[in-house]
Amino acid sequence: MASRQIINGPFARNLRVSAGCFATKRTSTVLASQSRSFAYASVNHAEEYKQAMDGRHGQQLQLAYKEGEKYENAAFDPFEAYRIEEDEAQEALPDTDNEADGDDDADDYEEDDDDEEEGEEAIPTKSMYKKDGSVRRTRAELVSLKAGAPAGGKFAIINLYGSQHKVTVDDVVILNKLRPVEKWAVGTTHTLTADDENLLLMGSQEQTLVGMPFVNGGEVDVMVEEITRDKKVIIFKKKRRKNYRKKNGHKREVTFLRVLDIRFPENA
Repeated sequence: MASRQIINGPFARNLRVSAGCFATKRTSTVLASQSRSFAYASVNHAEEYKQAMDGRHGQQLQLAYKEGEKYENAAFDPFEAYRIEEDEAQEALPDTDNEADGDDDADDYEEDDDDEEEGEEAIPTKSMYKKDGSVRRTRAELVSLKAGAPAGGKFAIINLYGSQHKVTVDDVVILNKLRPVEKWAVGTTHTLTADDENLLLMGSQEQTLVGMPFVNGGEVDVMVEEITRDKKVIIFKKKRRKNYRKKNGHKREVTFLRVLDIRFPENA
């Protein structure tokens, strides 16, 4: 039977002072060989966040958003007021030659449409990610983020093969090559949970779930995006006055993981 976990007094007081609300939730998870108990501390700071948004912090964010709004509108054209409008009378005059040409062009367009329908569907030229793996953003969004606007959304701290990473949706995590390759093949999706001892902490603007030691019920979906080799590292050794020089290069094998989704426990 799993033993009961007790939170000491100083830790509980620190949580009350920082967030104003403290709660513990315990659930037992039965594994193949043994029974384990995972618990997490839930810190609710929604009221403090609302007060911060109503105060000075919210005013600074509004200024950051206004900086980005300047680039959302169309570019200013100084010659727009001096443009001469076309004569409406000339547009109303019939032009038989142009009409004939227009009919031919219409037939060509119809043939092109038929060819497109027979062929495969059009593939978008731009993806939502850049070559370096970052998300494509508009200039207004980049200016707002640079001015101090938060990216927002949920975040989590995951533990993968001895390394911890703070991630959010659309992030790319670079790790040493994950093995076995059959399991971590390119294109495969995986769900990180507390059962695999991968989920340490989860948070959002309203609350934070601190794993004790893991957050049971939470899930983080990741996809293996690429398996490649990292940038070359030069190892140079030299012993002076001994005519000893040795230069080697090393490229470690890495796995790129793309974070797809972050889900809180249902009863959080």
